Amino acid sequence: MKHEGLIIGLLVVAVVISAAGLALGVARTARQPRIVAATGTAQKSFVPDTAHLDLGVQTDAPAVQKAQQDNLATMNGVLAALKAVGVKTEDIQTSSFYVNQNFDYSSGQSKPTGWRVSNTVTVRVKPDLVSAVIDAGSKAGANIFNGISFDMSNREELKAGLMKDAVANARAKALGTLEGTTHTLGDIVSIAADWSGPSVVYGGAEGLGGYAGAVPVEAGTNVLSVSVSVSFELD
Repeated sequence: MKHEGLIIGLLVVAVVISAAGLALGVARTARQPRIVAATGTAQKSFVPDTAHLDLGVQTDAPAVQKAQQDNLATMNGVLAALKAVGVKTEDIQTSSFYVNQNFDYSSGQSKPTGWRVSNTVTVRVKPDLVSAVIDAGSKAGANIFNGISFDMSNREELKAGLMKDAVANARAKALGTLEGTTHTLGDIVSIAADWSGPSVVYGGAEGLGGYAGAVPVEAGTNVLSVSVSVSFELD
């Protein structure tokens, strides 16, 4: 009986050692994929066909109701003026509305002095209408102009094409690093993109503080560009 116990024990040890060896063999055969990374770029110049501008009305009054009423009346006039020069209702969207209490800190203490109401909208128009929109809005009482940006209506289509070109550029560079070897590129393991453009023309309302006459606005030519970092599996 003792011999049988010894034999069974030896068999158990042998099985454990075999299992451990098998596990080590599997660990040794597991191969981490080899990676080659490259950066690709692509850019495209375009003439914008769409403009977005933020404008609005800011009013101050001793009572909050008065500030709101004055703001509403002026803002309705601004919206009517914008529509009169060709802006469509569906191309006007409220971007912000604030009601804040004003304070005077000159005496070292905070003293309420009244209320301020700010109401701004984002207007989408053709670039050649921007000057007329600014002109009409200013004359109707708009005193907030936060900025103008130019863009393309088919931006997503442009981005898809640029992304394809940038990845192809990265692949060509990666293949260049493999020249003279027997390796080839496999699937893409990871990709990260960094976009830039188009530009903003006006940065704030100060430029129209002393408004007089129509403001000349030129869309010009903008550039949309992308830089991609791509990792390829190495075969």
